[in-house]
Amino acid sequence: MMQCALFGQQLPIKVVIHPDQVISDNFIGHGVEWSAYPHADATTAEWGLLMIDEKWNTVFQRLDYMRPKIVRVMDQANWRYLKGFDKKGNPIVNYEGEEMTALYRLLDYCEKNKITVILGEWGQPYKMHDTKLQMQDRFKGNDDPKWHMLIADFVKHLIIEKKYTVIKYYNIVNEPNGYWSTIDGNWKEWKSAISGLQKEFVRRNISSNISIIGPDATPYNNKKSEYKGIEWAEQSAVQLGNILGAYDIHDYPTKEFVRSGDFEKHYSKLIKFTDRTSKKPFFIGEIGFEKYTPENIKRYEDDPYASPDSQLSIYDYDYGVDMADVLAQSMNAGFDGVVAWGLDDAMHTNGDMGDKHELKKWGMWNILGKELTGDVKEENIRPWYYTWSLMTRFYTSGMNIVRSSASVETEGFRVVTGIAKDGNVTMTFVNNGKEDLTVELEGKPVIDAKKFKEYLYSENDRKVNKQGFPVTAQTGIVLKGKSRNIKIPAKSVVLLTTYNY
Repeated sequence: MMQCALFGQQLPIKVVIHPDQVISDNFIGHGVEWSAYPHADATTAEWGLLMIDEKWNTVFQRLDYMRPKIVRVMDQANWRYLKGFDKKGNPIVNYEGEEMTALYRLLDYCEKNKITVILGEWGQPYKMHDTKLQMQDRFKGNDDPKWHMLIADFVKHLIIEKKYTVIKYYNIVNEPNGYWSTIDGNWKEWKSAISGLQKEFVRRNISSNISIIGPDATPYNNKKSEYKGIEWAEQSAVQLGNILGAYDIHDYPTKEFVRSGDFEKHYSKLIKFTDRTSKKPFFIGEIGFEKYTPENIKRYEDDPYASPDSQLSIYDYDYGVDMADVLAQSMNAGFDGVVAWGLDDAMHTNGDMGDKHELKKWGMWNILGKELTGDVKEENIRPWYYTWSLMTRFYTSGMNIVRSSASVETEGFRVVTGIAKDGNVTMTFVNNGKEDLTVELEGKPVIDAKKFKEYLYSENDRKVNKQGFPVTAQTGIVLKGKSRNIKIPAKSVVLLTTYNY
């Protein structure tokens, strides 16, 4: 018998799927933060042109398996196309440089695979990531119309001239309520920036092609801000619901907050509020786990290539369980898609200054591991790719995410179910507790007469092929009679799906 065979000796937890109780009917799906390698995208970049065909193709192959439904691409105008200013103070742009070629390559992949793109800038150009401090005064602020015109011209170029249809959302400032952002918690300036950019989109007749997303805020309470933490999301719905095309927030919760199940309870209240006020798609634009813990601090201090903005649990087996757990809770809370931070260690450095000893280590791999650290093993797929790719691959756009109820509340246990319009079903069972569990599944007519594949992610049993991609533990499972009893080992994830691709 396989470790996660469909049987059970212990008294099972009864789980009922409720297809008529829809949590999300506007589900878009999950994905990753993917930047166009600003330190390695050109011969003049800090590391030179390291992102050669071989590197890009390896990343593409790994994304081919994952099948992301949404990708967040944050950038800076001065990294890509803004080359300076003329004597009159007008921007000088170049849409054909090497840096733009790298961005086009990323966007071409998204276009080919119909992946929704959130495009945006970290903040006001030159105000972010500028050690020389030579051009910080070229824009008077985040609400400067000159910046909005620059953005709108660029977006029009991408949508009309380059014919990208998948760029659906624009995010003008990352985490505006944080002291680290160019907004620094100034709600009025951010609100003005949103309105100003929307006007420029309208003037260029592209407002039907792309919408602004926000607030992109964190739970952080900035003393300078009139609103606290997620109040930014609430007020976005109240004050800007007529402009914003979607809402998003970021969070890096503690592992304890997620393992307790409190994450879902916390955010379900926010989703209910915004749905009542001005219903729009709602995403988590960045998700990871708290980095300032004693264990993690010691690990990044001991790593010669990691910056303090790193999460070294990415190397650990149980990070794959935790990321599946937070994803399941996000879906059950009502989010329409979740973006993992981040895809690749090679994307960013602390402050984005290009110091290879200050990598932001959050990725599923480091595609430039050999070049940057001398260790080719850094290029290997890390454990958490397993669960994130499965839940991204098999929860498809347009699915209904429906309620699944358990007979008893069990520590660390989560179920999330998606039902597609064509009848396909995906279910994920997360056991983030210390004891093996057995589930007795009841889901007529959802599961009857269907054949499921089973994937198992456990510490001692997580099957992969030669590329490192997940493969099934069992196939052809028909959930009827005693076979509805599913064993979920401690600290494991089991995914069942009827999809056969």
